[in-house]
Amino acid sequence: MFGEHVHVGYYPEGWPESKHKKTWQQAQLDHVDAVLEFAGVNKANRLLDLGCGYGGTAVHIAERLKCKAVGVNISPFQVQAANNLARRLSFGEKEVYFVVGDALQPDLPDGCADLVVSVESAAYMPCKEKFVAQLARLCAPGGTVILVDFCRAAGPISASLQQRLASMDSIFATPGNWHSAEQYKQLMGKCGLQVVRDGDWTRNVCGFWNVGLWSLLLRASQPDMSFGQWYKEFNKRAFHTLWLFLTGGPAVLKMAAGYMLGHQKAVVQGGLDSGVLEYHVIVAKKPGK
Repeated sequence: MFGEHVHVGYYPEGWPESKHKKTWQQAQLDHVDAVLEFAGVNKANRLLDLGCGYGGTAVHIAERLKCKAVGVNISPFQVQAANNLARRLSFGEKEVYFVVGDALQPDLPDGCADLVVSVESAAYMPCKEKFVAQLARLCAPGGTVILVDFCRAAGPISASLQQRLASMDSIFATPGNWHSAEQYKQLMGKCGLQVVRDGDWTRNVCGFWNVGLWSLLLRASQPDMSFGQWYKEFNKRAFHTLWLFLTGGPAVLKMAAGYMLGHQKAVVQGGLDSGVLEYHVIVAKKPGK
């Protein structure tokens, strides 16, 4: 449904100023590029994407930085799709690959990557402390850790705003222990990381949810596609969406139903508009080199 990138898109002018200025998929690619630029990362030897989804982010970064990459995901279905994507793009099995694993205890050695990223994975982790500790452990000395995610607003939250976060949990199967950007940064500090930048991108991503299912399927196309190419791409996107619904289990079915009925849009936009939900890009360095 989302394609290879299971994350929001980036709109540098904010919303609604950026409306209709780019395709949904282009906004997702721009998001990855903007994250790298914000972090000041223009080279890496080895990337680790912890909670890699369908591999789109890791593959795009590997292409851009000409680096090796490994992704970890708890879903065998998504890992298979990610490896298929890497092979389709001619990456060798030792250059870019993805493995099934628990992000809270991945079977990877200390300091295995000089660039460690987590894009919209932290919110799903039942223990944020263990997750951030893994990000720090897996990063090589002198390397960079980038955490990108939805966060709760800092400070006390009213009962009505807390209910908005509970609605997010109901739709996305997040565990309910929402952290603020400040809390993530504190956890990073406790793990020996030095936070160097924190960007509030709430305004730059809020328009991503302003799209319906049919528009999403249609936006799988590119402006320069012929009708035949568009029709083929449309059918592929529709098939992948149906397959996701049928194989994803109750949680995915519930999420899909909410999306088609417009409930997800209302909940996410409501959280962003109310101020209880923010979107941050946090960049940290690991000392030692």
